[in-house]
Amino acid sequence: MTTPVLQLPRHISHSSRESLERCAKQYFLTRVAKAPQTPALWLAGGSAVHEATEAYDLWTFPPDTGEEFPLLDYWEGCFNGQLAEAYEEEEDSNKWRSSKTEPIEVWRAHGLAFVQSWIDWRERSPWEIWTTPDGMPAIELDVSGKLPGCEVEIKAFLDRVFWDPVLKKLVIVDLKTGKRAPRNADQFGTYAALLTAKYGVQVDLGVAFMNRRGGLGTPYDMTEYTPEFVGGIFGKAWELIQGYARDGSFPADTSDCFLCDVKSSCHAQNGPLAHLYDPASPGYGTRF
Repeated sequence: MTTPVLQLPRHISHSSRESLERCAKQYFLTRVAKAPQTPALWLAGGSAVHEATEAYDLWTFPPDTGEEFPLLDYWEGCFNGQLAEAYEEEEDSNKWRSSKTEPIEVWRAHGLAFVQSWIDWRERSPWEIWTTPDGMPAIELDVSGKLPGCEVEIKAFLDRVFWDPVLKKLVIVDLKTGKRAPRNADQFGTYAALLTAKYGVQVDLGVAFMNRRGGLGTPYDMTEYTPEFVGGIFGKAWELIQGYARDGSFPADTSDCFLCDVKSSCHAQNGPLAHLYDPASPGYGTRF
């Protein structure tokens, strides 16, 4: 019997901090143990929407050639590419996590409409895609870096940053293809602090674009989300991760496992792969 040697990641992100708060075991299995994750159709579709909208914004970013954006071709290419990646992870699409009301062919149509809703909004909105001081369009912008109070890098990629020429404000926009709007401002606050730390600019607002509704959600004020404030939050999360690692615990929260994509590797869920990935399993480390 051999026990796997596991290394903590040397970075953290908003999504990994959320995972840690939701269930430390899920964080461990996905981020540390690298357990296999069951594909989710809604994630494949959402990623394809992000890819296609990014392509549109880059296509129309100055200097705009005026040529029509080939929406259908881009959408089909993005969606089929995401499906191919999911099939590589699990050949049987019946085992994917998905909604009964939104199978693949429904997503194929809905996803196209979600991209079109973004295009329609972009065409009527006065907001302009912001250009960074180093000349980069703020489209899928990498603002990863360190903040005061957190010793590790915080990873973050911003869907878009816009300049409102009327109110003279910087606005972070995150595309959401799900039905639920963000519960709070934390994601935008993380992004705002990192953007400020990297470029020295003040971010005024953060808001979700709800692709299903074709419009913006509730805007959040970014005033309190300074680099110091956000860095302190992530610093505490990193300390918690290190504490769990020292104890070898990473406790499981089984109150809501419906959307978990690593249940097959979780001892608390009697997962068939738990002996390979979960130290809580009596057979952990066994190879057959």
